[in-house]
Amino acid sequence: MHIIIIGAGEVGRYLAEILIEERHDVCLVEQDEKLARELDERLDAQVIQGTGVSREALFRAGIKKADLMLAITQVDEINLIAAMTAERLAPNCLTVARVRDPRYISGTDAIKAEEYGVDFLVGPEQAVAEQVVDLLQYAGPGQISPIADGRVAMLEMPVTPNTLPVWATLGELSAEIPSQTFIAAVLGSEGLRIPTAEDRFQVGERLFVLCAREEITRFLNLVVSDFHKVEQVLLIGGGDIGFHVARHLQRLKFDVTIIEKDSERAERIAIKLTKSTVIHGDGTEPGMLAELMADGHDAVVVLIADDEKALLTGVMTKHLGAKKVIARVDEREYAPVAHKLGVDAVISPRRAVADSILRFLRRGRIASATMLGDHDGELIDFRIGKKPRRELTEVPVSKLQLPENCLIAVMVRDNEIFFGNTGDQHIRAGDHVFVIALREAVQRLEGFFE
Repeated sequence: MHIIIIGAGEVGRYLAEILIEERHDVCLVEQDEKLARELDERLDAQVIQGTGVSREALFRAGIKKADLMLAITQVDEINLIAAMTAERLAPNCLTVARVRDPRYISGTDAIKAEEYGVDFLVGPEQAVAEQVVDLLQYAGPGQISPIADGRVAMLEMPVTPNTLPVWATLGELSAEIPSQTFIAAVLGSEGLRIPTAEDRFQVGERLFVLCAREEITRFLNLVVSDFHKVEQVLLIGGGDIGFHVARHLQRLKFDVTIIEKDSERAERIAIKLTKSTVIHGDGTEPGMLAELMADGHDAVVVLIADDEKALLTGVMTKHLGAKKVIARVDEREYAPVAHKLGVDAVISPRRAVADSILRFLRRGRIASATMLGDHDGELIDFRIGKKPRRELTEVPVSKLQLPENCLIAVMVRDNEIFFGNTGDQHIRAGDHVFVIALREAVQRLEGFFE
């Protein structure tokens, strides 16, 4: 595919690196001349200095042959105008626009994507808020992602000295855990890997476990010595994401306290969030943090935009007794450090945007895609059509010749769910086949299920 990316900020560069590695033809359009020059020297892609609202720049970027145009600058209006311009110059080119202002996504001021010639609008605030709510409802260590319409969960959990996986091989552990549970991948110091039966897990690694919804508690009871149900939540930062999180948690009857540094902002959200406690103050200041934690909050969500301060604050709250800590950290390299220091989950609005766009790109036979680690791999949900190729259906799943570094983890059929290599089961029309694929195998895997 020929893909044009408007805006070479962190999200643009992150997407460009992934798409280049997947052998797409990528062109970046960046207004900042110095940054454009640096990226031109570093990336295996065409880089053009210009703006996405310029027809001349779009022509130079190859808009007439483009399959996809991503407008992801920091300015909503530029992104929308770029999408409108691209749609008029190349009607067959799919367009994606990043919209940061949540009022454009929902409410009375919400825009209709088709009126702007946009095929997909991506706004991170609401998506991140929903992710935080899911994490707080999960009592175990690490984080959780629902898949298969919520019938299956993917648990990303740390290996600690107090978890069973550190004492057993995968083969030994598989005999102890529920049958509707499958340890599909491991993220360690050397990246993501698909484990073998002889694999022993190391403290500090993170496991990706697929588990039937009704088996989550049983699985945790077996492998984790301590997990905690969250009731009282402290939100540090009352910006757009914090407001959405608090509103969701209110509806679910959590006891919510929000601390916001800006007095006017604190007053506004206090008026709107009448069932939450809103405090004006600096939640990163050690004295105030200790005072707040003395009130017995089970979980802390740090939502300030300063990565280093957010990470340090999260670590401090863990030290002060928080059972679950979630921190907003946009810098990708900080995530492994955060986990090692006790932060249970890391969220990132920038990452949320990139992941949403990659899922859009993978559409078609792919119903969904969940990114693993720092896009070290993906859990891809392939929807099998009405007339699948004979090569997919004639042999048992365990004997399919999948591309290297891929593994079928779960297969969902009507009311049945099959975990692992699924034994002698055959793929059938209508099945959803969930496959773990390391980063370098994603493109080959897409062709396998065509």
